[in-house]
Parts: sequence; C-alpha cells; structure tokens
Amino acid sequence: MTSAPASVAGEKNKGQGWMWSVLPLNAGVQGFSTMVPLYILFLGGNVVQVALFTTLYNAVLIPSSIFWGRLTDRWARRRVFFVITCLGTTVFFAAMFLLPNLDDLAALYGGLGFVVSANAVAANLLVMETSEKKNWISSYSNLSLVSNLGSIIGVAVGFVWASALPLGAFLIFCAAATAASVVLSYALISEPVLPLEAEHAPLNPARVLHGVTSFVHHFVVSRGMAKDALRVLRATRAGAITGRVLLFFSTFLFTTSSAFLNTSFSPFLVDSAVTDNEVFAISLVNIIIQTMAYRWMGSFIKRLGGVRIGPNSVLLRTFLYMVFAGAALVSRGTLLFLIASVVYAATGVAYALWNSSTSVTLLSNLGPGRQGNLLGGYAALGALGTVAGSLFTGYISYYDGYSTTFTVAAAIMLGSFFVLEAALKALGYTQRQAPTESR
Repeated sequence: MTSAPASVAGEKNKGQGWMWSVLPLNAGVQGFSTMVPLYILFLGGNVVQVALFTTLYNAVLIPSSIFWGRLTDRWARRRVFFVITCLGTTVFFAAMFLLPNLDDLAALYGGLGFVVSANAVAANLLVMETSEKKNWISSYSNLSLVSNLGSIIGVAVGFVWASALPLGAFLIFCAAATAASVVLSYALISEPVLPLEAEHAPLNPARVLHGVTSFVHHFVVSRGMAKDALRVLRATRAGAITGRVLLFFSTFLFTTSSAFLNTSFSPFLVDSAVTDNEVFAISLVNIIIQTMAYRWMGSFIKRLGGVRIGPNSVLLRTFLYMVFAGAALVSRGTLLFLIASVVYAATGVAYALWNSSTSVTLLSNLGPGRQGNLLGGYAALGALGTVAGSLFTGYISYYDGYSTTFTVAAAIMLGSFFVLEAALKALGYTQRQAPTESR
C-alpha cells in the first residue's frame, strides 16, 4: 500500500504540526522517568525495588508494543492511539499521586508501561503519511527534535521542582503535561486519507537511515517480534552464526550492560549523598549533550570512520563504566555530582555514536525480504537485554555494592565490543571502509 499524496495528507493533518502534541507528552514521561527511582527511594524502597519496578515496566513494554502494533494494523486511526497514550499516562500519573505507596506504585508503573507505547507505531506512520518519501529523513529528525525538546523541558522543570517543592507533587506536573497532549492530539491530528499499514510501511534504508536511528530500539514493532527473537537464537544454536546474528547478540549485551548502569545509577547517587535536584541536573546535562550530539552525528560518523566508530564507542562506554566503579569507592556528595555530570554525559554521547553506527550497519545489511521480521527480532533482543540487566543489577548493588555492579556492567560491555568486532568482520567491514555489497 502506498502513502497518500503529500499535499492531501499534509493538508488533512495540518502539515506536520501534529508533532507538537508529542512535546508535552515527552515532558511528562521523561520527567517522571527521572523521578521514579527517586520516588521509590522516597517511599521507603531501595535499589532492589528500583530494579524490580524497572524490570516490570520494561517487561510490560514488550507484549504491549506487539499488542498496539497489531491494533494499529487493524484500526487505521492515528489520533485514537495518541489519545490512549496521553490520557492513559495522565490517569496513571494522577493515580500515583493519590496513592503514594510502593505496592500501588508497582501496579501503576506496570500499567503505565502498557499505555505509554500505544502511539509509537502510529507516530512512525504519521511521519510517512504527512511527508513525501524524499523528506522522511528530515521529518523523523524533526519528530526526534521535538521529542528531545519535550524531554529537556520535563527534566528542567523537575530540577527546579526538586529544589523547592515536595518530590511526590511533581506527579501533578507530569499529569498536567500529558493532559495537555490530549488536547493537542485532538486539535492537531486528523486521520490520513490513505493510511499506511503498520506491517507494510515501505522501508528504504538508504532514505530513512538517519531518521530512524533513534527509533530502532524503541519504536520498530512487527507482529512476530518475540518469534523473530527466538528464531534468531535457534539459528545460532544450529550453527548459522552470521554477521547479522552477531550484530543482534552484540546489541543484546550492550542493552544488558546499559540497564545494569542506568537502573542502579540514581540509587547510587542518592546513597552517595547526591541530592534529588542534583540527580535531575545530571540527567538534564546528559539529555542536552546527547541531543546536540545527534544533531551532528552523521558528520561525526563519517569523519571518525563510518561504522567502525561503533566498536570504539563501546570501548569508551566500558572505560566510563570503570570510572563509575572507581568513583563508587572514593567519591561522595559534591565531588561525585561533578564527576557524574561529566561522565554520564560522555556515556550519552558514546551511546549516540553506537546507536547511529549500529543502525547504519543493520539497515545496510537487512537484505531483500523479511525486513520487518529482522527489525522486530533486533528490537526484541534489545528489549530482552534491558529486562535482564534491570532484573539483576538491583541484587548485585544491594548485596555487593555499586562498584561491583558497574564493574560487571563494564565486563558485559567489553563482551559486546568483541562480538561487534566479529560481526563487522563477518559482514565484510574493514577500517574506515564499508563492504562492497550488503549481506
């Protein structure tokens, strides 16, 4: 199925003004994402509860993404899915404010994971339905920019809020922000004349390469997502270890390691006498620097060696994780805040380099046919890595300390480096040079 003519779809959807409905939604969701580990600790939890809550949330994201992807295929209504996400998050944030205890927060956090992804596929389809194919890259970039701007606003408000107001009351801001997105969704989003189907949306890696970079891990969904991940693993056991499979496994290790760090990071800071508003400040610096990095990522990758920058960025994250492991032993308070602000921002830049580079490699080597299935399996393994990492990090941090946690994270990240090196070799990449043909 082809997309509607740009003039028709653009007029129907008021150009791409619909993207602004994402800004307050991201402000509320990202503000809450920074707040939630702090809130769990405030309610009497510890790093184990933070890890278990995070595991629950990420585990719910996997089947909910499949569910909403299927429903988007069957019910070609874009605005409805935006309203479900915006209204659902508003309700859950309000309920969390009214029910300030750990048991209720766990259930509501899981419910939030179910509704937060309802508009993900619809957002990608709207990008394609409201712009000409030749403009998809810039359109995805615009959506990413608006989303990041919302995230910056949400965390910035959280920083000011945590400096002077009760932490739990920040949920009021989160609910108000997502409620604003309900209104904007109704006002700015109209249904396209000829909607695309989620499974049959055209994929041209050469055209959408840079635009989809930040969406591969969170927004690519297909019907057979879980089955595709199992198919990849079965192929590996049977001996069909190709560069593509190695790339998938490297991503699994990368996301597992990242979850080890990110899940325990806020509890580590709080337990080391860093204040709540300083935690927001560290997150704010990271988001701003990472957003700036993405703006120039294409030229960075080209200048620094194409896809070869991927393994180098993984090595950089490994080193930075070890810096945190050392800081956990010797730093507290203001000194740790300063170290964490710089090092965490650097890990964000390294992530942007890795994400862009591996997305280039992946999209360049999908080959003809079953592209959606392969992307689904890739996203599924990444999500499973996040679940695995967030599950174990809390127990290691609680019983063996944060230094051990970050050391384990560094070891897993180093494993990702070696597997990624093997993947690039199998795919035919050499230093600063791409293969002559995609595998």
